[in-house]
Amino acid sequence: MDSLHYLIQKSLSNSNKNLEILPKFFSKDEHRILSQRSVSIVGTNGKTTTATILNEILSQQGLKSVLFTSPHLVKLNERIQINQKSIEDLELDEGMQRVMLFEEENNIVLGYFESIFLIATKYFLNHDFEVFIAEAGIGGRLDTTSILNSQTVCLTNIGFDHTELLGETLEEILYEKILISKNVRNFIVGSKKVDKDYKFLIKESLQIEDDHYFSGFKKNNSKDLINDISKNFIKSNQETAFETSKVFLSNLKQYDNLKKNSELSFDVNLIKPDGRFQVIKELPELKIIDGAHNPSGIEAFFELLDQSYNLEKIDCYIGFNQNKDFGEMLKVIWMRDNLNIKILEDKTFFKQLESVTLEKHFISNNQDFSKSTLKEFHFAKKPSILLGSLYLVGEYIKEYK
Repeated sequence: MDSLHYLIQKSLSNSNKNLEILPKFFSKDEHRILSQRSVSIVGTNGKTTTATILNEILSQQGLKSVLFTSPHLVKLNERIQINQKSIEDLELDEGMQRVMLFEEENNIVLGYFESIFLIATKYFLNHDFEVFIAEAGIGGRLDTTSILNSQTVCLTNIGFDHTELLGETLEEILYEKILISKNVRNFIVGSKKVDKDYKFLIKESLQIEDDHYFSGFKKNNSKDLINDISKNFIKSNQETAFETSKVFLSNLKQYDNLKKNSELSFDVNLIKPDGRFQVIKELPELKIIDGAHNPSGIEAFFELLDQSYNLEKIDCYIGFNQNKDFGEMLKVIWMRDNLNIKILEDKTFFKQLESVTLEKHFISNNQDFSKSTLKEFHFAKKPSILLGSLYLVGEYIKEYK
């Protein structure tokens, strides 16, 4: 399978700069189908969890689905879920061969993300599935997944991440994300704060009316609007996915005989992708891994930790990606006085920020730390958390679980 080797080699490059030519991969009729049957998930945090729960809900309603998420934790096949199962190597190989032909026909070299996304969309179209759920990569307006022009768009929340690409203000970041599609018919917002602050901007920018704008959260009479990160981010993602499923099903007239006319009900509490507040074990000592990789994600993690466990002291093993604002994430971590912070050694995971950079930052801010390893985290006999990067938690799962 030389084509798979070629695909994996693409991961060594960050090139995804072919947005103008990618639409040529599909026919006019295929563009129409993709727009009608897809759901685009955008936001700063919670995209994968929301998309995964949505996929479970729609699958239980009898729809054949393709779920596209990123990044993967262990194997790239995880990025394309077909009826809730990872795509097979043979199917990846067949899809990649078609991508390679497209490259040859257009004399271009596609990026890693672009290639995997095209494989997912072509599989969806070739098998005439009913729903394609796509998690955006970075932003929305200029993201590869924007070529779907989805009629249904879901925004989980907004926070500061990738500011060098998306803008320095929340309004700029919001604008980049909601313009994931030029053909939005229905928009679901999962954040109470975004709904309060930007509802008018969203509706005006997308030119949609009230009856096509939906709140993906439970409304109450409390004056406490809750921060953009929910008091329980998993519950928030569940509510958002639930509302999105109802919106999508209500627009599928050909599925009148499905359960959509009755109340959707089942236990979504059991649905959560790996690497997101994943409890490795509770006894004899608590051990949790989480891929939170921006300030709001780190804050949301600790809020849920406080709700779930009462811990006087906990060892916090950290590692961040090279392109992340580690300073802002550390401000959130340093606000807590019950952490023993341990900086992971270099070459622990892909694209890791050098430990010496973190160490200097700790020293200049008079903060205590010690050095450690993934092995020490795994065998630790104290309550421990692993935090800071999806690549990091993926490496842990690959090596120890």
